[in-house]
Amino acid sequence: MKTVGRNASDGQSAAVSDVFHKAVDRRSFLSGSGKAFLAVGLASVGRKLAKGMYGADTLAKAGTKNIKLQESYINNVEFAGYYVAAKKGFYRRYGLTVDLMSGGTTIDPRTIVADGGAQIGIVSETSDVLIGIAEGVPYKCIGAAFQSNPGCLMVLGSSTIHKVKDLEGQTIGIQDNARQQVLGILKFNKVPASKVNILVVGTDPQSLVEGKVDAYTAFAFNEPIALKMKGIATRCYSFSNIGLPGYGDNVIAMDHTIKSTAETLARFMRASQEGWAYAIAHPDEAVSITLKDYPSDQTPKQQKLQMQVQVPMVKSATTKHHGLLSIDRSVWVKAIEVSKESKALAKPVSVEESLTQEILKRAAHVRPA
Repeated sequence: MKTVGRNASDGQSAAVSDVFHKAVDRRSFLSGSGKAFLAVGLASVGRKLAKGMYGADTLAKAGTKNIKLQESYINNVEFAGYYVAAKKGFYRRYGLTVDLMSGGTTIDPRTIVADGGAQIGIVSETSDVLIGIAEGVPYKCIGAAFQSNPGCLMVLGSSTIHKVKDLEGQTIGIQDNARQQVLGILKFNKVPASKVNILVVGTDPQSLVEGKVDAYTAFAFNEPIALKMKGIATRCYSFSNIGLPGYGDNVIAMDHTIKSTAETLARFMRASQEGWAYAIAHPDEAVSITLKDYPSDQTPKQQKLQMQVQVPMVKSATTKHHGLLSIDRSVWVKAIEVSKESKALAKPVSVEESLTQEILKRAAHVRPA
């Protein structure tokens, strides 16, 4: 194995580990086709739904415009667009009251939405949206904040790895459930898995810093920033660009909610688009709103760096022509194909049962209440 990052001292290594654990630790939770501990819960929810054990969407009752949104993780600038929309009164202008509910490693937005605990949920990666539907839960994606998969392959700045082909003869450090993602990337790039050493190293990138591995599966908003804060340069290759297409922070709603409250969902998406547009134009203010109104154990420096990473990911050719949060159907089709090939789905999932673009189309014509 080629050695990288051996110049890190023991003191520096300890400091890196410390700052990482103070950052948003997501990769143990967001590992695409993993989350085996959640699969049982999703299957159970799917069976309950099939038996009709869940009632009508609460938005349909008495014409109320109250919405609960379940975040995929703890409060941080990852959700800044929604925080801004609430703080600046965008939701109120569209006749909505939105309760933004913080998430965490023990909270799965898919099951919260399916159980009726929230009308809208944010699911971090497209593959996870598809997995839940394959388990029998009838929800759909109605939009997505980040236009590429937030999962990434991280290497040190000094690494000679610049493309997937360069991984031959190298060692990739992964989390317990990231193996299928890596194998899918290798297969897409025609790199024999037998020529790459895949090593489970957990959620701390210390193994990369110490040169025990040459590449590391990370989350764009997490490990690269934690290392940057300690002066350690890295490069992060988005899974979307190296063989695993998809979106980040997919917005989901149950089929019956989409059917019965399409206008309300459209108003939510329109206001959220405006929130994200404002956050992009005023990143420092978005960070300030996040830290003041939605506090968590985050530092201003980390949140500002995270915002810098996020802004380019919110924009794409698709959003330029169709608005923020939009989804390209062709990318969704590819995501389904990759999930199927990697055997991540319990059963086949179609575009029609997993994605609807009608809500965002309706949002384009929504006017303030």
